[in-house]
Amino acid sequence: MDLSLTGKRAIVTGGTRGIGRAIVEQLAREGTSVALCARTASAVSEAVASLKAHGVSAFGSALDVRDGQAFAAWFEGAVRDLGGLDIAISNVSTRPEQQGEAAWREAFETDFLQHVRMSNLALPHLQQGRDPAMLFVSSIASVLTTLPPGEDGYGTMKAALISLTGQLAAKYGSKGVRVNAVSPGPILFQGGVWDQIRSAHPSLFDRAAALSALGRHGRPEEVADAVVFLVSPRASYITGANLRIDGAAVKSVNF
Repeated sequence: MDLSLTGKRAIVTGGTRGIGRAIVEQLAREGTSVALCARTASAVSEAVASLKAHGVSAFGSALDVRDGQAFAAWFEGAVRDLGGLDIAISNVSTRPEQQGEAAWREAFETDFLQHVRMSNLALPHLQQGRDPAMLFVSSIASVLTTLPPGEDGYGTMKAALISLTGQLAAKYGSKGVRVNAVSPGPILFQGGVWDQIRSAHPSLFDRAAALSALGRHGRPEEVADAVVFLVSPRASYITGANLRIDGAAVKSVNF
């Protein structure tokens, strides 16, 4: 299927590993120019080189998205480098490193406020774009009532992100901008959280895999394929949706 993404211009946060890396690679294969950011400069440089090998323009910078001023400066520069903006994918996330109230603040800054910040920056540009679309990467943690220790804030912020998705879809649909979310389940990739759990807590790793009706963890590429479809013109009547990509790990009807 031709997704009609050739020549489109996309910004993706957290684009050097895991789901984010799979997304930018898939976009580049579809002919989309990409600007990405992540924390590690060497990883950004490697990802940009890989994307350029697909014959598209690619740009990247290393920064902490929680630094609002630095992120805004980078974002506006990325739009200039791309020559405009058609697709914005807010993927960056975190795992708690703090305790108590500080952990909630950390989750709020990265797993919710940053997505708000990106939408505020992206939407004015998207309204000038071609078949514009915005997408947020949430998590099935948004609907779980039992989470691993320390992840209470993470799940709560991911739920807020889905609410934001619906609000923005309703507000900007008349302006031609589609806004959707995806909620992955446990996704396995080298160096990722579940790769670490596989080594440190194999029984927990196996229990998480068993939650899926397919009996396994997901792969970043399986999330990226859905994301790239949703931001493409082929999904032109889909907005305000939250697509679970969890192998039916959540045992509820998904209306």
